[in-house]
Amino acid sequence: MTLETAVADGAVSVTADGTLLARYDADPAGSKPGFDTLALPPGADTKPGENLVVSSPHDHPWHFGLFFCQKLVDGINCWESEPNAAAGKPHGFAEAGEFEVRESNDGGAVLEQDATWRTEAGEELLGDTRTVRIGEPDDEGYLLTWEQEVTALGQRRHLSSETLHGHYSGLSLRFARSLREGRVLLPDGQNPGETSPPRAASGPAARWCDYSGPLDGRPGAAAVGEPWSAGVAMFDHPDNGEEPVNWFVMDEPFGFLAANPTWGTVETLEAGESESWTWGLWVHSGTPDEERVNRAYESFLDSA
Repeated sequence: MTLETAVADGAVSVTADGTLLARYDADPAGSKPGFDTLALPPGADTKPGENLVVSSPHDHPWHFGLFFCQKLVDGINCWESEPNAAAGKPHGFAEAGEFEVRESNDGGAVLEQDATWRTEAGEELLGDTRTVRIGEPDDEGYLLTWEQEVTALGQRRHLSSETLHGHYSGLSLRFARSLREGRVLLPDGQNPGETSPPRAASGPAARWCDYSGPLDGRPGAAAVGEPWSAGVAMFDHPDNGEEPVNWFVMDEPFGFLAANPTWGTVETLEAGESESWTWGLWVHSGTPDEERVNRAYESFLDSA
């Protein structure tokens, strides 16, 4: 099921057999580039083409589907850019740069983009380079690998994420509304902790975290108590650090999942110094068990 790519109006579309699989907004009107579409593949047993993410939701218009954002840089809020801009408060945002997309020899697609994180006053904070690879799908799902690098610009920079409301930062995914009240699964039977407010996202550390939830649209009596389901497993590569990443995960009032490498810590980069991470995602139909997610994780390690 070879992927095809197309570029229009600053966005990259990736299709499989005519079904839109992913769409990356490389030149956004909002504060951050990201994927406004991550859809189930053609051949999936539950709603092929169903988009599992939402971008710019009315409750949090600074969520952009699947996106990367370092929450705080030198204490400057790069996350809630839209409300801070509306209130005339200091904030950071990503100025999108050049991007390139190509189809790979293995039937997948590769997207590369540079960006610059800067303040509303024009100060450059971080350079940003990302490479995203989308693998050829099967009937169950597909793998996406996100390689992310940030570089301190101008002076020493301090990266952190702790705020009053939680530790959201890093590679982040806002799920479609129907996927709320989902199931959170971690390896080795690990307890994810509280995933609903007011103590959402207790920050479990693990090499992967799967979020699966219900889909609307299943007709007939079978839908009563047994709706269709789908989800995304997010993977942390061992090269990111000796300790697994902490996950910000919540299922109420909406589904959200983020791999946050600055959970509970401040990372300091000298001017010109870089930090890089590799994460993976498995976009899937159904509600997989631990064994199935582990197999997908091993496939990610083999391909990364």
